[in-house]
Formats: sequence, structure tokens, C-alpha cells
Amino acid sequence: MNRVLITGITGFLGSEIAKELISKGIQVIGVKRQASDLKRIKAWGQTIEWIDADSDLFYDSLQSANPNFIIHSAWTGVGANERDNLNIQFSNHDLLLKLLASTETLAIRKIICFGSQAEYGQFSEVISEDRPSRPTTAYGLAKQHQSEILEHFCTTKNINWIWLRLFSFFGETEDPNWFIPTLVRNILSKKPMDMTPGEQSYAYMYVKDLAKVVVDVIEKDVFSGCYNVSSKKAISLKNIVKKIEGILGVKNSTVNFGALPYRANQSMLIQGDVSKLEGQIGEILESDFDKNLEAVIENIRSIK
Repeated sequence: MNRVLITGITGFLGSEIAKELISKGIQVIGVKRQASDLKRIKAWGQTIEWIDADSDLFYDSLQSANPNFIIHSAWTGVGANERDNLNIQFSNHDLLLKLLASTETLAIRKIICFGSQAEYGQFSEVISEDRPSRPTTAYGLAKQHQSEILEHFCTTKNINWIWLRLFSFFGETEDPNWFIPTLVRNILSKKPMDMTPGEQSYAYMYVKDLAKVVVDVIEKDVFSGCYNVSSKKAISLKNIVKKIEGILGVKNSTVNFGALPYRANQSMLIQGDVSKLEGQIGEILESDFDKNLEAVIENIRSIK
């Protein structure tokens, strides 16, 4: 029986991956802090085996759990105000190094870690993995560095390693300070929200679709390497606003397009070419964006 260890399991992405694995009858081992908030998983996570990352018994617990797959999704410092904090970003290497050290006595078949489009730096195009990494933030730099640590270790130990570079994604339990939840709350409360003209486009993937991709990577034979994970359809921020207004039945919202200038060197298209990954796991299927957006809005309204 596959036993999958997940770090960051109480977070937005990690919780959705865990839910998808459990729905397929795969045993999940969750790594959390002793003070972690379990609200995202308490309704369905009764079968999870827990390990406390900040316990003195971490290594002993890991050996007892005996996973054969690792999904490392924990990351500190994803907020905009911490993206250029080198100390915070590079502190993320500590847990990865602890996990890698533990594999010396575990029969690990595959390690999956998550990178970011931020590793590529500045671009405005549908970008492939052939593009050299030129990160412009401490966050992107730390992600790139961690991918090199993973590759070096797993290559020397003959462990299958997968580095998934994530682009934009959204879903019901994302951070309330992210763009879509903030936008929905402001429109609902009729609070003014200044924006750029909103012509920049992002390839937003629904988090449940993303979780299915990760499970496919677990279950299928995938060559070691870096792979983009992105929606295959980009949408402008202005069109996202209009869709939300339509779902809420709002004709004249307080979103002020053009009140803010574009940043210097603003990226106008952020989308990943996923043909390399599709060559390994088959076609990536995406569910309906509008229906998913409706579900996200309904969730926000229910907790408003």
C-alpha cells in the first residue's frame, strides 16, 4: 500500500492534495507543527497519521510512519511583504534537509516538491521549462536553490524526484488576502478597490484540478526533472472582475480600473507550457472555470 507523507498539509494546496489522496484510498501521513491550525482538514482528515515537525521525536516518528512517497509543500513566506526577505525564504531549506536526511533509512520511491513561476523571473509569454531561471525575488531564488538541492541529493541516492513549478491557482480555502477573495469581499461590501487597468492575464488553475495532477505524478511513472503546472487558458484580471460581478449580480461595483499604474516591467501574460508534463502523465483535464469561481464565491459568502 502506498504511504504518502505530506508537509504543509494544513495549508491551501497541501490539504487539497491530501483530500484527493484519501479519496483514492491512499494512506496519508501529515507533517504539521504542534500549534498548526487544522481547520482545512478537520471535516475529513480522520484517517491521517500525524507527525509533529517541531517535536524532539520527529525522526523517530518518521521512521515509524515508514512512507514510500514524500510530497513537500510546506513553505514559509508566501505573502507579498515577505517575498524579498532572504532570511525567511532560505529558512525553508531546513525542513527539506531534515526530510532528505531521513531517507537514508526509508525506502522512498519518489519525492515531489513545489517550485514557482517566480523562478523564471520577468516574462510575458507562455513559457516552457527550457527558459533559464532568472529569479528577481528572494522567493524565486530560494525556490531555485531548493530545486538544485533536491536534484543533487536524489540523483546521488537514485531517488525519483519531481519539481513542479506552479503558476497561478485558486480555490475555496485559499488565503483570504489573495486577489480573488479580497476582490469578492470588497465587491460584496461595496468597498472601493483601486486596480491597474487589469489587462494582465494569468493562467489560473483550480486547486482541485491541481491536486489531481499531483496524484497522477504519484501514481504514474514520471522521469525525474522540473515540470510546469499551469492552466492552459489565461484570463485577464479585468475579466475575472467582470465574471465575479456577474455571479454576484452587481452592475456597478466599486472596482476602480486604472487607478493604479502598472509596475515597472509588468508581466502581461503569465502562463506555463505544460506539454512536457502531459508527455509524462497524459492530457491535463481542467474543470469549468466559471463553476469553480461560483463555488469559491459561495464559500466566501458563507463565512462573510
